[in-house]
Amino acid sequence: MSAHAHGPANRGRRVLDAAAPLFVCEPAGRPVGGALVLHDVFGVTDHAEEVCRALAREGRLAVSSYLYHERGGPAFAADELARARAHMTELTAADLAADVGAALGYLEARRAGPVLVVGFSMGGHLATWAAADHVVEAAVAVSPSAGPWPGVPAVEALVARRRSPWLGVVGGADERVDADRLRAAAGRPGPPAAVEVVDGAGHGFYRAGMAEHDGGLWPLVRDFLGRRGPLG
Repeated sequence: MSAHAHGPANRGRRVLDAAAPLFVCEPAGRPVGGALVLHDVFGVTDHAEEVCRALAREGRLAVSSYLYHERGGPAFAADELARARAHMTELTAADLAADVGAALGYLEARRAGPVLVVGFSMGGHLATWAAADHVVEAAVAVSPSAGPWPGVPAVEALVARRRSPWLGVVGGADERVDADRLRAAAGRPGPPAAVEVVDGAGHGFYRAGMAEHDGGLWPLVRDFLGRRGPLG
């Protein structure tokens, strides 16, 4: 497995724009699938990179888009929440759609196979948008809080019109995400969809580390995909 940064070819954007560069983790052998990891408000942090590495250990070609690449840096520290939120609000629906599309296009060009999209907090909103606008293996939205982007529909509306299987994973103590509303949207006709609750977990529970929450998050993802075996 190897990791590096890569800037995919410009796809579907204005001529002078460049798609967000990617953090890329290569699997040890031929990919059994692809994965797109969409970061939370803090950017491509150690957490996002570790998720990519875990998915690469699963045999997936895993990438994470540097969505803040035009706004001063790929990541922010935990004590820089105000700065991170300011950068998040400056993102536009057009750029986000293009960046997600470019990352999926990169995985398609690499012939990675079926693509799993995983997003955290604001990235969970984007992963749900990807499930509504693209056909992927599945989208997993962890703590999917609404992003402040005009032109991006609400999470519940996107779940209701999904084109791909969708899993929402919500902390039981998360006051920012309404699990009942997500369940109602998941009950609308369409590809398989479900909402799972991690008991006692708050909004950013996933940041504590994958190993600590192995009893919660990743088995849920594995089961939803109908797979068995380690996921990190």
